[in-house]
Amino acid sequence: MTQMEDLKVLIADDDPISRKLLQKLLSSFWKGKLLVASDGQEAWEILQKDFAPLVIVDWMMPRMDGTELCRKIRQTKFDRYIYSILLTARDDQKDVLEGLEAGADDYVRKPFNSQELQLRINAALRVIQLEGALAEKNGELLKLNVKLEELARIDPLMKIANRHSFHESIERIHDQFLRYGQTYGVVMCDVDYFKQYNDTLGHQAGDHILREVGGAIKATIRQSDEAFRYGGEEIVILLPLQNFEGTVISGERLCQVIRNLSLPHPKGIDGKLSISAGVTACSQSNRAENWRDILEQADQALYQAKKTGRNKVCAHQSASVSVPA
Repeated sequence: MTQMEDLKVLIADDDPISRKLLQKLLSSFWKGKLLVASDGQEAWEILQKDFAPLVIVDWMMPRMDGTELCRKIRQTKFDRYIYSILLTARDDQKDVLEGLEAGADDYVRKPFNSQELQLRINAALRVIQLEGALAEKNGELLKLNVKLEELARIDPLMKIANRHSFHESIERIHDQFLRYGQTYGVVMCDVDYFKQYNDTLGHQAGDHILREVGGAIKATIRQSDEAFRYGGEEIVILLPLQNFEGTVISGERLCQVIRNLSLPHPKGIDGKLSISAGVTACSQSNRAENWRDILEQADQALYQAKKTGRNKVCAHQSASVSVPA
């Protein structure tokens, strides 16, 4: 919560005697910082540089009067609320309504009674303190919501993005291809003989290698690339602004990285854990109006890699066709 001594109060009055009286009154019961302006325009310029949550402003001032200052405060989006008290010798009921309509929170007639003004200032400071506590709570809630949003997009086991997040990302990336012709690559991976690993060593051991694979892939891809757990042991990597050749190289690198982990697999190739990968790229030579067609190409290539021995990369052939000169 904001401490009262950290709060600032801005006094705006063109009468030097009134300014001195206000400063003396505030100093008698409140130890925060005082900002002083001799007219509304100066007060407005101060607020742009040095935020004050409480403004005590005279109505009749040169350059910018109190009601105009209150109106500008209400029309401007400050990070925090500004509580304004309007001081004036005008005592007609319609003047009170005009001041409040301009955006003043309170209205005190001049010459002011020191005790009354002190009570009104204390009430304003309580409101400001409560507003500060609410803003702090809202900030904490916003951070928590951001964290929850992040967690909703991350697979809790592999610590990479989940399938829901994949759909959002590929929609965006494919739209950029359709709009601007920005090529992108897709790598679809599968852990080889994962069911046999689970059946032999148990699901806890299976969860462990999925975490290892997810971490290794995340550490290997470019910062602009994204890895997603698509389902079970299946992982999809999106490579923005990548061509077909670069996507093939990325798939081969990922396969090698997983082999280099040297994780034992009792039913795996040479007794080690490995992955198979299918790759494709969306480009002008392999144009697709729907991203699902590109994903299907990667899935077909992955099926081919698994069918022809695993621990390898297969590419969808139509993606490798060059545009005729």
